[in-house]
Amino acid sequence: MVQAHTTFSELILAQRERLASSKGKVHVDSKTLTVADVVAVSQYLSKVVVTEEAVQAINECSNIVKDKLAQGEVIYGVNTGFGGSADQRSDAVDSLQQRLFTLLMAGITSNEGSDINVRTVSGSTCMPEAWVRASMLVRLNSLAAGASGVRIQITDRLSEMLNHDIVPLVPVRGSISASGDLGPLAYIGGALQGKKYVSAFVGPRGSQGERKLLRADVALAQANLLPLSVQAKEGLAIVNGTAVSAGVAALAAYECTNLAALSQILTAMSVEALCGTDESFDPFIAHVRPHPGQMDSARNIFRFLSGSRIVNGDEYLARGTLRQDRYSIRTASQWIGPVLEDFQLAYAQISTELNSVTDNPLIDRKAGKILHGGNFQAKAVTSAVEKLRSGLQSLGRMLFSQCTELINPSTNRGLPPNLVADDPATSFLFKGTDIMVAALTSELGFLANPVGSHVQTAEMGNQGINSLALISARYTLKAVDTFSQLAAAHLVALCQAIDLRVRSKSQDPTDESPNASPSLGLAAKKVYGFIRGELKVPFITEALVSGDIEEASGGVSPSVGQYNTVVYESIRSGRLHDVVLDCVKAAQGGDVKIRSSL
Repeated sequence: MVQAHTTFSELILAQRERLASSKGKVHVDSKTLTVADVVAVSQYLSKVVVTEEAVQAINECSNIVKDKLAQGEVIYGVNTGFGGSADQRSDAVDSLQQRLFTLLMAGITSNEGSDINVRTVSGSTCMPEAWVRASMLVRLNSLAAGASGVRIQITDRLSEMLNHDIVPLVPVRGSISASGDLGPLAYIGGALQGKKYVSAFVGPRGSQGERKLLRADVALAQANLLPLSVQAKEGLAIVNGTAVSAGVAALAAYECTNLAALSQILTAMSVEALCGTDESFDPFIAHVRPHPGQMDSARNIFRFLSGSRIVNGDEYLARGTLRQDRYSIRTASQWIGPVLEDFQLAYAQISTELNSVTDNPLIDRKAGKILHGGNFQAKAVTSAVEKLRSGLQSLGRMLFSQCTELINPSTNRGLPPNLVADDPATSFLFKGTDIMVAALTSELGFLANPVGSHVQTAEMGNQGINSLALISARYTLKAVDTFSQLAAAHLVALCQAIDLRVRSKSQDPTDESPNASPSLGLAAKKVYGFIRGELKVPFITEALVSGDIEEASGGVSPSVGQYNTVVYESIRSGRLHDVVLDCVKAAQGGDVKIRSSL
């Protein structure tokens, strides 16, 4: 089974290592699929290989359904109707499986305005290709357990489609994730067979590539794959399960864990920008309140601040000043800690779901029994993604307070109002950021509302409770995107504030190209260097954003929004996360002592 990790920091570092090792090939065995594997296959197009042990299990199971039918056993969805129509009986077992696909082809698949970029949150009626690839992988892993009654041809075809990058066009809406994600999986199953009523994306990717949307039979033929017909139980095994919910949830978990790590670094940088103290993160404080998440977060932030020359000043000792930092930084580890614990639990729930068999009925091949149950009810996935989404809202609210305190001269400990580099009577550079982060934080608050409480009875009253897991996972990825914009704006403001802070203490307080790097702590130095060096986001002055500077590339002139966008794109692409995880790795290990006289 998937390895558990003691701390959140261990989890995200192990996730990075697993992703690096999975980018070439992922072995599918129904037991060891990880969130990182799902990311590798869905976003980095890693190849998949079903293990020999799994092949043996699939083959052992595949004949049991035929044997039971020959013995006259009544098996749900094989010789009965479906759902609330299961009181019907039929001997036409193969054609019955085809009826399952046609009854589920109800989704809207308008491709107008769709964006198939693998990292895009869906804004159209169809899923991004990454979501579909993730779903196909999870379905394959579930079938590989040998408890669903499919032939090896079915799992082979899923593998072939993934390895040839044939990705079905799947509607983004229409699943209540009760009897699994029936509708979306039906489109995958139709494409798997080469049916003419579904389509699939094919063709090379990248800057030179051009993906094409073809009818499924044509898409398969281009890869020299013949049409495939499903037999008794196989249609049900394909469509009946939580694979889509779990696959999309895995992508959300990956993004959320990385953003939680970034939040800790943004907090450390906020301490520096606000001339705060590391006292709040002293190991003793967490030791006497030993919640695992708080201890992990406090240790990281304490070590991220190591080497900083702008923390632990004597401002606290002056009469008329606050002796302590404000709550957004002083209580950050107590605020972040429970979120990290929730994220670990959500991660474990999703990891278990990735390695579960979730169709119905199930086949106990060792006992030779067919069992009817409800593993398709995806409430565990709903539970996980709603923790993730709620956690993002909490972290976002903290970053909002940190950012607005930087911009506000009554709370930023001597920085210019609106973080301006020019005359504050005529320059108001970061006032727009102040307003934007309020909007983003409000949106995160809305998105944090639970989806699982909006259940409607469906399908002839048969599905009286349903998880809504896929809907909740979709909204979690919307929250990921919103949070990423908030974090990007905060990071641009932080680098501006840090430069202003260091410039004010330098011999040239009007320097328009300050370099704060020598004054920064372990994490801020790395991230600041990435923003200023790799991304070329500079210290911002009115002259720079006046609209008079023409970009060499012919693009628009610089603005605060343009720089926010550059940082946002580095978050969504994963470039910034590599820097963040380097900081987390550097923070693990020996004791760090940076206390001043305080």
